[in-house]
Amino acid sequence: MLTRRKFISMVAASSVLAPALLRAATNGSFTYVGWTQDEAASKATIAKMFQQFEQSDPSASMNVVGFPYAQMQQNLFLRLRAHQPVDVAQLTLQWLPQFGGTGKMVDFNDVFGKAALEKVIDPGILRLGQFRGKQVGMPWTMGSIAMVANASMLKEAGIAQPPVTIDAFLEALKAIKAKFPESVPYAMSTKDNASVVGDFQTWLWTFGGHIFNDQGQVVVNSPAAVHTLEFMTNLVKDRLAAKDTDRYDARRLFAQNRCAFYQDAPLARGFARDNSGKGAAFDANVLSVATPVLKQGDVPRSFAWGHLFGSFAADKQSFDAKSAPAQFVSYISLTDEPQLEYFRQVGLFPVTRSAIAKLSGDPYVANWTRNARNATRDELAVFPNVADLTVIVGEQVQAAVLGQKSPAEAIDAMSKRLSAAIE
Repeated sequence: MLTRRKFISMVAASSVLAPALLRAATNGSFTYVGWTQDEAASKATIAKMFQQFEQSDPSASMNVVGFPYAQMQQNLFLRLRAHQPVDVAQLTLQWLPQFGGTGKMVDFNDVFGKAALEKVIDPGILRLGQFRGKQVGMPWTMGSIAMVANASMLKEAGIAQPPVTIDAFLEALKAIKAKFPESVPYAMSTKDNASVVGDFQTWLWTFGGHIFNDQGQVVVNSPAAVHTLEFMTNLVKDRLAAKDTDRYDARRLFAQNRCAFYQDAPLARGFARDNSGKGAAFDANVLSVATPVLKQGDVPRSFAWGHLFGSFAADKQSFDAKSAPAQFVSYISLTDEPQLEYFRQVGLFPVTRSAIAKLSGDPYVANWTRNARNATRDELAVFPNVADLTVIVGEQVQAAVLGQKSPAEAIDAMSKRLSAAIE
């Protein structure tokens, strides 16, 4: 088992660390800013983690500052502008480009060493915390918004294996509809802009398109994007998906065996347990499957999702490898027991190689973590007005799905509005 003591010893032995970064902390007090410590589902678990960390290091003293999730991003920016301490902050994957763009974040490669980190966490997971070549985000829990399938419905419809290609996916949806006429075979998000944008981007990447190129220019007005919207609108027209469906609707339908496929975060199994009323007995019905691809051999796409730690420490001396805030990050993110406890109690996946290996007997976790290594970050998140861009994309996708515009018209309008919004 990987322990914090073992990891710190490994860091100390790593040749990539400068000796100055191994200096013991002179001040064990630090400020942590986050939101999950105040949420009902995770409050007790997080409180226990924090307590165990402080007990393991009597010199450490945490000043915990909490904000509701919806207010976290804005308040974190306000703290930084007011020069209030943010030694460790909880971040979502989508926020990383905006905070990384401030130039104030600690590069964890400088603290722990790139080689040492890659021994503990797979590079495919670490890359989700990287911005402009720096490891400014330390993965805490990682996954993706990915496809789940209802094994019971597939079996009753005569579908022996989850579909690999889009053609097979369409045939499976038709079989589900024939067997369960009142079902929504694929509960694609067709309302709630944030959910719509995630599902749209996943299919857009699957069809070979993008919203922006590497230079930040709008390139969504493409045949691939039009094909994507045609695919999505045809699903609704053929009653293989439904209008006015969001992630919450999909979770409920899935647990009621009225939906065979939908996309969600790794907590999908937990939601199914609760919504079905059957608890863990429903687990056998919840399959983690790869997003169908255009042709055999293509890489399945998914929408990267996860929580990270970032640091806005004032200087390297206050966040070296043995400082209290760095030890806190190594304990929560790089130590097996807290990682596994978070999974057991909350259902969020660990990130360390050894913790993931301990869960290899659980196909749900093994399949999801394997597929998540190819997950792609939200293309809109690199812009400070990401909320406005999300509305633009979501509105145009919904306009096509609702039949208010043709797919080509919706993509054209999306392109023009996005271009104007990022000028």
